[in-house]
Amino acid sequence: MRRAFTLVEILLAVVLLGVLTAITMATFNSVTRSWQISTDYLDKMQRTDFALNQVVSGLRSLYYPHGGEQSYDYGFYLTDKGDGEDPDRSDVIEWSKRGSAIVGSKSAAADTVHRVQLMVLEEGNHDYIDPIEVTGLYARHCPDVTLRPKDNRDDIDFSFANDEMYQPVLIADGIVGFNCRVLPSDEKVEAEHDESLFEDKWETSNAVPYKVELTFYLADPEGRAYRSNTAPIMRIVRMPLYEQSKDGAAPPSEKAARESSGARRRASGGSGRARGGAAGGGGRAPGGAGPGGGQGGGGMRPGGVAPPPGGGAP
Repeated sequence: MRRAFTLVEILLAVVLLGVLTAITMATFNSVTRSWQISTDYLDKMQRTDFALNQVVSGLRSLYYPHGGEQSYDYGFYLTDKGDGEDPDRSDVIEWSKRGSAIVGSKSAAADTVHRVQLMVLEEGNHDYIDPIEVTGLYARHCPDVTLRPKDNRDDIDFSFANDEMYQPVLIADGIVGFNCRVLPSDEKVEAEHDESLFEDKWETSNAVPYKVELTFYLADPEGRAYRSNTAPIMRIVRMPLYEQSKDGAAPPSEKAARESSGARRRASGGSGRARGGAAGGGGRAPGGAGPGGGQGGGGMRPGGVAPPPGGGAP
């Protein structure tokens, strides 16, 4: 005689099957969601890393004239607003540069000297003509002071203070904070990455600091800031033309080229003296009588002298 399942047993099996199905679906949804979040975060990290490399390239494309004096029109500006962990406490930096970094190769500014301003803006910001639609890292650029229109110069402000003239351009979304610190000079450098020497303030706006530390805070797909469980993205940039901005002199590379050229010319002059002495003949002292002495005396003339320091576009 075959025994059938009772109603209680059937109900119990259905309940157990439902519980196992619920656990399986919850696990599957959790794994799927984690995979989607990780994929979105990695994609955002890649796009952010590309954008930050543009910022680093922009800083390394810094321009500072070497006409023999310092200028506030080409200095590095830092507006410190706090620790940079959200848009309201994010810093603002500004500098002069050349090249297509940040502005793009199709921009007319890429072929000229221009000023760049970098900041984090929050969605809904109405400080500019068009409201900010996405929270992220933004940049503005304006022409160099020598390229700004001369007409109506007293009536129109062509600097970044005129918020209605230069609309911010999105560099990277998902960045919710930005903090900048500077290493003012190379006089007290004790280690290559000694963070204790970096400062939040930069008052010398007619020059550029020795190094700049950039810290960017990312947002997760749900809009929260990664602070305790994910390290912020950091870049440290050795600023070019640091020495030049201190005294307005020629860049070290040009100085080295001139010194090297002068050394080669002096060495060439020394070789001429040696050849002249040998042509004097018979081991006689340079400058002695006869044709040999004449040639030897000619060999004693000094070689080329390095040209005096001068300025040109870096």
